[in-house]
Amino acid sequence: MDERRVADYFVVAGLPDDPEPLDETTLSEGGNLKASHGQPPITDISVIFPGLGEKLPKDYDAVMKTPTGLVADLNHGSLRTNECFLCYRRGRDKPPLVDIGVMYDGKEWLMPDAEVVKESVGKHVANVNNSTSQTFITYRRGQPTMPCNALVVTDVCVVIASKGESPPHAFCCINKNLNKGIVGSDVFLCYKKSMNRAKLLTFKPSVMSRYPMTDLPNFPFPNSVPLFCLPMGATLELWPKEATRPKPVFSTFVLTVSDAKYKVYGSAVTFYEKFPCQQLSDEQRELLGYTENSDFVLNMNKSICLLSHWPFSDAFETWLLFLHNIVTSGEPQTIPVERYIVQLLDEVPFPSPRTLLELSDDSDRQNTNNKVIMTQPEDLPLPRSAAGFRHLLLNLGSENCLQVLLLALTEQKILIHSLRPDTLTAVAEAVSSFLFPFKWQCPYIPLCPLGLVEVLHAPLPFLIGVDSRFFDLYDPPPDVSCIDLDTNIITVAEPQRQILNIKLLPKKPAKSLKASLDYLYYQIRNSSSNSDVSSVQDNIENEFRKKAKEQAQELEIQEAFLRFMALTLKGYRSFLLPITKAPTVGTTDPQALFQLTDFLKSRDKTHHKFFTLMMRTQMFIRFIEERSFVADGDQGLAFFDEKCQNSPEMWARCLCGTCHTLYFMVLPSMLSLNAGKEKAILQQAHELLVRATQQRLACDEVCYRLMMQLCGEHSRPLLAVNLLVLMKKFGIQPNALTYG
Repeated sequence: MDERRVADYFVVAGLPDDPEPLDETTLSEGGNLKASHGQPPITDISVIFPGLGEKLPKDYDAVMKTPTGLVADLNHGSLRTNECFLCYRRGRDKPPLVDIGVMYDGKEWLMPDAEVVKESVGKHVANVNNSTSQTFITYRRGQPTMPCNALVVTDVCVVIASKGESPPHAFCCINKNLNKGIVGSDVFLCYKKSMNRAKLLTFKPSVMSRYPMTDLPNFPFPNSVPLFCLPMGATLELWPKEATRPKPVFSTFVLTVSDAKYKVYGSAVTFYEKFPCQQLSDEQRELLGYTENSDFVLNMNKSICLLSHWPFSDAFETWLLFLHNIVTSGEPQTIPVERYIVQLLDEVPFPSPRTLLELSDDSDRQNTNNKVIMTQPEDLPLPRSAAGFRHLLLNLGSENCLQVLLLALTEQKILIHSLRPDTLTAVAEAVSSFLFPFKWQCPYIPLCPLGLVEVLHAPLPFLIGVDSRFFDLYDPPPDVSCIDLDTNIITVAEPQRQILNIKLLPKKPAKSLKASLDYLYYQIRNSSSNSDVSSVQDNIENEFRKKAKEQAQELEIQEAFLRFMALTLKGYRSFLLPITKAPTVGTTDPQALFQLTDFLKSRDKTHHKFFTLMMRTQMFIRFIEERSFVADGDQGLAFFDEKCQNSPEMWARCLCGTCHTLYFMVLPSMLSLNAGKEKAILQQAHELLVRATQQRLACDEVCYRLMMQLCGEHSRPLLAVNLLVLMKKFGIQPNALTYG
């Protein structure tokens, strides 16, 4: 019987009865808090012409400087035009802006729910273009009933691209030049979106309940689980009464337990519940400014979570959302909620090869919301992970994937962030996995809770994922490279910006990888669009086929990265030094295990900088140690060595050698059909075989045997002797048939 469990623990995390606040003192341990943290979103936007005598209205702020300190004039560099500046207002008295745009008047149409800034604050025409044609700023405003965690505009800025400026981190650039005239700088408007946050108090989350209530054998319950279920903390929030309740948010996280020997995969659904006002303390009431007669209501967040040794995140998402739905529906249930939990954790067998779990007796076969589909994980000689290579490629594209690969292979401080927590974990796991056969040796937290962000100031490399709302509180440290999955922008740390360019990667492997990723990217995009219009009668079988196809695409992308690593490290085994004594501190030094200088000399000189940086990393040193001594995971290393031998170049040489073998197999027939030309053909065949041997093509031993036999038949004994000497010189052992 298969003793593997589908899931190990069910957890409810949230606000405890006696919560511990995450105040500014606690949060400041993660770095210097922004002075602007907790500020209201932007509710109004306009332009101001100071040269026309316009004054900034009350409660408005003007964008007077660009990120690098230049004058943020929207007509920067223009002649005979008035200075024009962007201005905005923040507040909570009206719905905030959810989008900002730029419209070329007369050439574009306005979206139905968008508005145009037609007048400046002084009632002049709000044209921000320096030429005869007009350009206006547009905006979209949220609805009064919008959820309190909807994406809204939280900041704006102006960048002058012709002066070398680029959008600040986490900002979106509107790719429309405001200056269309012949004279003038290239000026662009940028804005930042984040989740709208009402007035709130943040606390450390706790476990409210769990099943089983006692620890499992060989798997103690991890105490840090509530921090990862609610990475931004347990919050008590003040919402307008008309605000709609946000949809549940699915997230995933990864824990390393037992001294990082294995991983635990967490899948969580976060939602909001009403908080009884009578449980509010006087201090909390004062901090929130809450009164019982106000137009606001209290809400708190909560999370339900599954822990497993297996990355069944898609299946667990369906199961958790179903559980949440039946509890919040308010309808009477014939089956207690606890029964569903016991069934999944104690009764559902491990998929072999697949399992379909019916959660209700809904007769609608097309409805997959009440059906959980689990497939057996691939049995591969690669480390198990929750990697989402499709997420990685679709969110970043091929070129940015190569940039992330370079950052990881040179062991930089890498910070990945997104407002989508499930995507964040999947991409972080993919980055960790595409390094195979290397293993990331430094701090690794795919979804880092707010209470652990002090690790960002560690004096060593790390690979960490955070919610993008982190940047509402902190600026990233200057030596950290940030990867924004929502805007597809990578900001390389300032000290390494001029060095770590993708041109540093080995040219041929990088070119091959990019071509493969480009092909797979368009293939996945096209298959996704085609699947939307297709109709399948049996929806369950369609889901199985869809998952199988997605898994195949995952493996193809992983295979592309594996080929890159195989080509990059090709021939490394010949530089391993033999172990002559028992392992000590000295013998585990990479200098005593690997010919570092000779390996570097064997690489193309133009790529020495990359290989020098890579060979200094902890993961390269660890790889050499594992390859030199017996260690766990040798199956994976043996698989990689086989992959190195089957690299594209080796495969091409193998094909070429096979073609030579076929030529010599038909050589007797060629001689019989060309009477009188035997000596010339044999001489030509001899030269061909000598050249193939010198190039070390994988020619079969039968080639030499046939040539020697034909040389004897056509009175060319010297050629036969030369071939025998050649075989011995290049280490090709003649067998008994050849000697016979």
